[in-house]
Amino acid sequence: MDRLFLLLATLGVAYVALLVFVSSSSKQERYLLRLGLKWNKIGERVQNDRLQQLLDHSGLPVSARKITLFRYSAALIYLLLQVIGDFIRASPFSLYDPLIAGLILVVTSPVRYLPFGWLLSWYHQRTMVQKDGELISFIRLYENNRLRKHGYVQLSAFCGGSADHFQYIRQDLQELSERAVDEGVEPAIEWFCGRFPANHSFINDIRSILLATESMDDDVEAANYLREQGKIISKISSDQYLRKWSFIGDISTIVNVIPSIATFLMIVCLAMQYIMLIKGNFGGVGMFQ
Repeated sequence: MDRLFLLLATLGVAYVALLVFVSSSSKQERYLLRLGLKWNKIGERVQNDRLQQLLDHSGLPVSARKITLFRYSAALIYLLLQVIGDFIRASPFSLYDPLIAGLILVVTSPVRYLPFGWLLSWYHQRTMVQKDGELISFIRLYENNRLRKHGYVQLSAFCGGSADHFQYIRQDLQELSERAVDEGVEPAIEWFCGRFPANHSFINDIRSILLATESMDDDVEAANYLREQGKIISKISSDQYLRKWSFIGDISTIVNVIPSIATFLMIVCLAMQYIMLIKGNFGGVGMFQ
């Protein structure tokens, strides 16, 4: 208890000193401004561009700076609490405490083959599958719009009107609609297709279809071109369907294998316990000698 009272007294004196230091409003404002600047500098130093890119592609509204600061703060707070606890209990410092703090950093690391990194990669892959599905739905709607017999809606208005029907590409379609009006259709399409990875499986086909169709002044020619490209769009849809169910199938396989592995391990453990039980009953003689 003496150590606990000593620790509380130290914290109280430090807190009172801090209140006296920032007692005036001008000093308090300067102190808070300095604290904010230092916090921003620390955040800039621990900024992880690769993690931020992965978060952006996954559609998670979280900054890499906050995640990195949370990781180091969690490890530091854990280590600090353990040190304070050992000080209060008058216990010797344990080497396991810094090891566990390091383990927290390792588990929450965005490296691909570690738990948190694997989770982010899986969520990113899942988001890309959903985003590709919405992109195919958009090009299908665009095809139906251009093939209408009683006239079609211009690209800018069509993208603005159809954006609300999508979740993952809503903002990109809204931006495409604005850019089509301000910069022109071709630069807007190039910007929209540039939002997808360079090694995307079918974004180049989408770019070609949109650019070729929008560059045709004759509506009949554009309609005939889209009918010819319908086979490519159907193939893209089929490949996306197989990719989606392959992704779901991998997860289902893992889920189905876990009970089998657990059952096998349970059988092995029961067999070992049965052998040890028999060996104990025979007193280590006979065939167990």
